[in-house]
Amino acid sequence: MKQPLLRIESNTAIVPRAVMEAVCEEAGVWLGQPLPRRWIRELTARANAVYARNPRFRRKVRAKGGRGRDYLWAFTRHWLAGLMCERRPQLQARLPNSYSDGQPLPPKPLVPSRRPKTIHRVPHSARLRPTPRLATNQAFAAAAHFHFP
Repeated sequence: MKQPLLRIESNTAIVPRAVMEAVCEEAGVWLGQPLPRRWIRELTARANAVYARNPRFRRKVRAKGGRGRDYLWAFTRHWLAGLMCERRPQLQARLPNSYSDGQPLPPKPLVPSRRPKTIHRVPHSARLRPTPRLATNQAFAAAAHFHFP
């Protein structure tokens, strides 16, 4: 007789599809481009398959408190980075390397890191002109008229 397939949602309070949706949404917002919805199904199936076959993974996901959820969240990031590397390498290249290790994405800078160079043209008439320099004999004559107390 076939053993029943273990699923994350049947043994824990974690809903893997919700985790997969949140991770895909997080990455899509960070990249500024939505990710394919079918990846959510693929990631959910992968999480349940690994949970059913790997006792260590199962034990870690069943951890007390939020540790199990955080563990699944980190693995989902790792798996999503792998999917991107296979199917959309240009998107994966824009992610920080730490994302492949399951680390959260850093906050996006509010100001772009590279600003386009703006060229301000100053009209010729508004440009500063250097002050005319006095010839040495004129400078000496000007100094000679200064009286010391």
